[in-house]
Amino acid sequence: MLKGSLVKTVTSDGLELAGFWVDAKSDVAVFHSHGTAGDFYTHKFIEVEGEKLAQEGISFLTANNRGHDVYADIRKHKKGRVEWTQIGGGFEKFEDCLLDIEAWINFLIKNGVKKIILQGHSLSQKILYYQYVKKNPKVIGQIHLSPQNDDGLMYYSLGEKKYREVNKKIRQMIKEGKGNKILPKNLSPVSYVTSAQMYSGYLTDYGAGTLTPYHNPQSKNWQVLEKTKSPLLFIFGSKDIYMKPSPEIAAKLIEEKTKSAKSIRVKIIKGATHGYIGHEKELVKIITDWVLKYK
Repeated sequence: MLKGSLVKTVTSDGLELAGFWVDAKSDVAVFHSHGTAGDFYTHKFIEVEGEKLAQEGISFLTANNRGHDVYADIRKHKKGRVEWTQIGGGFEKFEDCLLDIEAWINFLIKNGVKKIILQGHSLSQKILYYQYVKKNPKVIGQIHLSPQNDDGLMYYSLGEKKYREVNKKIRQMIKEGKGNKILPKNLSPVSYVTSAQMYSGYLTDYGAGTLTPYHNPQSKNWQVLEKTKSPLLFIFGSKDIYMKPSPEIAAKLIEEKTKSAKSIRVKIIKGATHGYIGHEKELVKIITDWVLKYK
């Protein structure tokens, strides 16, 4: 059983977020950020990883961001009072990930951590985007687990013509202040409920979070990864049905686009799905072996 503490942090815009902290009293810590409408505890590999890293003397933080669950009531601190605000994965603005990640990094620093490895699952573009914008010197590496291409899901699902039409419509909705409007089910592939604001963030070709468009190798969006200097570990499951066009093509493109990284390792786990069910130990061994190089 994973042993640690339930912890909380407050973002610079007042949102109270929860997480689980395994404090091994180490200089290095791994910080895990969940994917779309996820949370800090559901995936089994999180528990397995936390236990293994603790055994190796490495601290581990798994934590919620404002995009946890599809719809969430979140405590908001404002002028000495606590109010409620409603966000969740179906309604989050992608760029706000900067505030969430920064708050948790500050938590780690306050707890004595000197070097941080960012880890993201599925919507790992959040950690990529954070470090590209912030260039935080405390961050010494990034781990991307099943780094998704939700824009590509829509491209293949809708067909190019409809895809272009929808992207144009979403842009107009945002311009008109209709970001919280719920979209039809055929435009909601990764969350039970999808708002125009969420869709705009990483299901369009212009989204700030559309950073690994495997269906479009020529996209200018690749520049974020191309300019990333951190050591990088990318892991895919060979049976990930959400990885379009395929995990193999995705892995190949990652290797081609990581032009500035100090080091890059890309691994495909045979038989593993998007959430690595039944392959947790294999996944965690790859992660741990890589992390130990930076202990």
